Amino acid sequence: MTFKYFKIFFLPIIFIISMNSFFIVNEFQQAIVLQFGRPISSKTDAGIAFKLPFLQNVIKFDKRILEWDGDATEVPTKGMLDKRATASSIQKEKQETTNIFIDTFARWRISDPLKFYISVNNEMQAQSRLDGILDGKIRDKIAPQYIDDIVVNSDQIMREALEAITQEFESLDIGIEVLGIEIKRLTFNDKIMPQVFDRMASEQEAEAAKFEGQGKAKRSEILGIIDREVDLIISTANKDAKLIEGVADSTAAATYAVAYQNDTEFYELWKTFDVLPEAIGNKSIFWLSTQNYPNSNIFGIRPDALK
Repeated sequence: MTFKYFKIFFLPIIFIISMNSFFIVNEFQQAIVLQFGRPISSKTDAGIAFKLPFLQNVIKFDKRILEWDGDATEVPTKGMLDKRATASSIQKEKQETTNIFIDTFARWRISDPLKFYISVNNEMQAQSRLDGILDGKIRDKIAPQYIDDIVVNSDQIMREALEAITQEFESLDIGIEVLGIEIKRLTFNDKIMPQVFDRMASEQEAEAAKFEGQGKAKRSEILGIIDREVDLIISTANKDAKLIEGVADSTAAATYAVAYQNDTEFYELWKTFDVLPEAIGNKSIFWLSTQNYPNSNIFGIRPDALK
């Protein structure tokens, strides 16, 4: 009978007490233990942990990397630097400011849940703290820059902003660590948008003209090299041709000399017939006969050479 009452009254109490004596932390969670609302310990590793039943309670936080997505804020900058500007105009541009809208995002995590709970309490309050600190540091790094430099050197600017943000949270020591920050979108004020586009177009046209001039100069240089090489090739070919022609002429002359020496009378006759048309002209008629010697002895031709 006593055991029956024990099962009815005491076993449920023991079960409730045992269930309130431990808690489970998943691999993506971290927890702190509160006693009467005051934090006394934290657990960042996954597994089962024990606590005093009814006297202590557990608050769990996300252990994963969290997202911060700030609103697009208007930030004054130095404007756009004209690469063709003179020193006086650059000094004038340095005194002018241009407002841009910059939209950034960051990744952060809870590095120390105990300090996080004491200083911030929850993720909503943490987002509010991040808004103030991240916006301020980003503004400090963006404001002294030209718009051109922001676009070209955005990674370097964001690294410098991340260093400043990290130092700020280390000095605050509130259990928050910012892992990275990037620019999501950068837009201009509607009033200056046409001016920005016109300046960008003029700069691109100037850049294109510079490249075109460089291309023409390179083209002239290449054509000059080609002309020199062609002249060298032609002169070398002409030289070789003259040498071959000279050798051929000397060989032919030697051959002719040997042939003509064998029959001097035939050579005399051949040269006479070679010179005679030019001597009398193409409109004259000249009869050469062996019957009217010595009148036929033209240019020293002997009658017996004509037989």
